Amino acid sequence: MVPGARPIRSVQGRPTAKSAAKSAVKESRGLGRWFLGSSLYSLTLGYNAPQSFFAVAPDGWPGDPALGQRLLMAGELAAVGSAGTVLPESDDPPWQRRGAAPLWLDALNSFGWLRDLRDCGDPAAGMLAARLVDDWTNKEWRWSPVTWKREVVANRIVNWIRHYEWMAAASDPGFAARFVLSISRQRVHLRRVARHGMIGHEAVAVLKALIFADLAFIRDGKHFEKGLEQSLSRLAKFVKRYVLHDGVVVERAPHVQLAVLRHLLDVRAALASAERRAPAELLAAIDRMAPMLRFFRHGDGGLALFNGTWEGDRRMIDLVLARSSSGEAAPAMALVSGFQRLVAGTSLVIADAGSPPGRGMDGIAHAGTLSFEMSAAHERLIVNCGTYPGAPRDWQHFMRYTAAHSTAVVDDTNSTEITDHGSLEYRAGNVLIDRADEGGAQWLDMCHDGYRSLYGIIHRRRLWLSPDGGDLRGEDSFLGYEGRPITVPDQRFIARFHLHPTVKATLAQSGQAVLMRLPSGRGWKLRATGAGIGLAESIYLGEEGRVRRTEQIVLVGQVPVEGITVKWALTRMEG
Repeated sequence: MVPGARPIRSVQGRPTAKSAAKSAVKESRGLGRWFLGSSLYSLTLGYNAPQSFFAVAPDGWPGDPALGQRLLMAGELAAVGSAGTVLPESDDPPWQRRGAAPLWLDALNSFGWLRDLRDCGDPAAGMLAARLVDDWTNKEWRWSPVTWKREVVANRIVNWIRHYEWMAAASDPGFAARFVLSISRQRVHLRRVARHGMIGHEAVAVLKALIFADLAFIRDGKHFEKGLEQSLSRLAKFVKRYVLHDGVVVERAPHVQLAVLRHLLDVRAALASAERRAPAELLAAIDRMAPMLRFFRHGDGGLALFNGTWEGDRRMIDLVLARSSSGEAAPAMALVSGFQRLVAGTSLVIADAGSPPGRGMDGIAHAGTLSFEMSAAHERLIVNCGTYPGAPRDWQHFMRYTAAHSTAVVDDTNSTEITDHGSLEYRAGNVLIDRADEGGAQWLDMCHDGYRSLYGIIHRRRLWLSPDGGDLRGEDSFLGYEGRPITVPDQRFIARFHLHPTVKATLAQSGQAVLMRLPSGRGWKLRATGAGIGLAESIYLGEEGRVRRTEQIVLVGQVPVEGITVKWALTRMEG
């Protein structure tokens, strides 16, 4: 993937259910946006606060003390690649500030930064946190599509409840009553908008918030107990089908895997603090998810870059896995979602050998079928381009293209169509996998039909990893369906191997091979037959907040009517 690449196989289509569910219009369907923003609707949220409040398990996730100090001392919140002033009782209220980045507003109104203030260690931080909560309550009493967005409300409820004791200890005596009333009103609204249209990880976040709110008010009446039972039942039924039997979430995205597992751990901890046992389905989901989170980790501890994922916070990943209480090792394969993992010596290969997620779960999915990543010990070698929240919008779109992945592309065309609305069409389907182990070596044989309808081409990729991990060999074949001739021959193909930005690559052997040097000094060599070999520019968005230039190895050729097979070998250089 290079700057200025033209969009390909990316056309208009229907909005995804995920994007629609997140929009204010979708949330307010049946209620009416005008009514939601009216004084009358505000009255329906209630003015009688519950009389008791149970402090659900305090937040135990680490914050960033430096960001907390920045907010405390300079009045500036830095989040998702943007920054802005956040001062209580300001003439320029930040909560719906015009011109602010939408993701920054979501982060601001979600109040996840409370843990940054808490961990900065300054006694004044709790007082500032309480003042900002009061400021939000005073200025955002009525519904708005910015501050009352469904997932934002859900995150805010949880963050407020889990930081209540810390804030209350630093605030005036009236804070508790104001806080409880505001939480109560937000709970009523969230229950209403959570009745329909929730899918994916948003559903987990919303149901988690309703569970937290009902637990907080559980001593105030039977209707809170009933609400808790309903939300727990909905969550149990949802995760049973949302977390696949192999432990991978339906979106097939490692960063969503991490976020959802963390949500479920929070629910388990909150129920334990109230001396209640979590539903069996929730506990089973945690047990299935934790090994798969390990599955998606590279040797450096970060996540593999599939379907909108970035490397992530290693410390947080470690903590989530530790709190899962699961010691089960990463499996070799995910039978339902199709991911495969080859490990030998210090080499690790993770391959996407599954079909893209279905409609409604495809809002962040990438057209990266049969792509793979490889790390050697603690260093990444072959990567996908990745993306992160807050990345430039155009780059986020381009990073979904097949060309932004370490796989093969035919005629500069995505193997799965990406519509302008972000959904997928004409998915690379019929993804077949065969795996074998022989004498310590590991084989993967994979194929997809994403190019069959356009060109009559089936892409087949075979990988072989030697017992010592020092030799990864591959074949990329472009063949006719069931041995038939290619229906639209002479299309150009490019097999891409995107390199991590720390890898230095040079052409060698009169342009017949590429030498790669990792920061540790270790060397690898790629050579190929059946295609021309070269180096080209690429982009890496695997580190949050950074767009880094890097390189990619490209194997280029044309597909004749009878098909073609390109063979390549990636070998470790000694010395």
